[in-house]
Amino acid sequence: MKTIVKKINIPSGKRIIVTSDVHGHYNHLKSLLEKVNFSDEDVLFIVGDIIEKGPESLRTLRYVMELCDKYTVYPLMGNVDAWRLAMLDDEDAESSEELLDYMVFMKKHWGGCFFEDMCNELNICTDSPSDMPRAKRKIRESFNDELEFLRSLPTVIETQNFIFVHGGLPTADVDSLDGGDAFDVLKNDAFMDKNIYFHKYVVVGHWPVTLYGDSIACSNPIVNRSQKIISIDGGCGLRRDGQLNAFIIPDIDSVDFNHVSYDDFPVDIAVTPQEASENPINIRYIDNKIKILEKGDEFSYVRHITTGHCFFILNNYIYGPDEDASCDGCTDYCLPVNAGDKLSVIQKTSRGYMVKKNGGSGWYRGMLKNEQ
Repeated sequence: MKTIVKKINIPSGKRIIVTSDVHGHYNHLKSLLEKVNFSDEDVLFIVGDIIEKGPESLRTLRYVMELCDKYTVYPLMGNVDAWRLAMLDDEDAESSEELLDYMVFMKKHWGGCFFEDMCNELNICTDSPSDMPRAKRKIRESFNDELEFLRSLPTVIETQNFIFVHGGLPTADVDSLDGGDAFDVLKNDAFMDKNIYFHKYVVVGHWPVTLYGDSIACSNPIVNRSQKIISIDGGCGLRRDGQLNAFIIPDIDSVDFNHVSYDDFPVDIAVTPQEASENPINIRYIDNKIKILEKGDEFSYVRHITTGHCFFILNNYIYGPDEDASCDGCTDYCLPVNAGDKLSVIQKTSRGYMVKKNGGSGWYRGMLKNEQ
């Protein structure tokens, strides 16, 4: 797949809304757009990874297509979108077996996938690798509009003051990327850590923003004004505490940014105040090896291998054998909370609540009451 650079001009006076990494979460996208009062007066960018890892990939894709018909919407290609197209187009026998294994894996760990959505709609059986060539042909015939829509997506969109791309740019010379390998811009992990500086703001998804913080987990967009990089992936569908972010640019010439987010966690009211804890840790999958020091029924006491930090962790956050254990999305941070604060409740435990407040995740040890 080749990089496609598209250049457009956005009229002054238009609010620009940017989201990314919807990952098949139709309800999140619809609810987020309602929350920001999206209308035909706005411009919407969807910066890649429209499908997969969520409950309704096909429905989400069709919803994006409908939005494009009714409003000014610019969807872009994501690395996951591109990979799924490549899997569908590959015709050799090995690829059929890999696709079936992939569908089984996604069913077990994510509840389904884009291919399963299409097979279910067509009532196609996919029990063995020999079923896959026919399934692929039927999918290509029956979902030509959806697949051609995905294939047509640009990889980079450049405007007067902003550049939109899923993963990131390996160089500030955008024109030099046109026609190159698309995955250079679709999968550019930890983009802000690459020490590249730009003349225009580059808005990206792909890398959940919580991965940039080793002490406190926060899912809100990050604006790096020195590098002119804006990272907006809130971890929707990938993180237990994930959210779908809408990054809002009030006008094409504005740098007075703000954001709105959506998640579907229940919201309760804090009854008792709580101070923030000191020296917290945020363990991310990029550095997640632990040693289990004491195993309990609900929590275990562990040591993070890299930092030596010791803390209690929920057992359902631990995976792998005890002698080679890992964890992900784990923190011992206690959020600063005032009585009356609204907290999104991720999980209730015997040691308190894992909650979110203003995009930040952590523990609340106090009492909650239902929001009225």
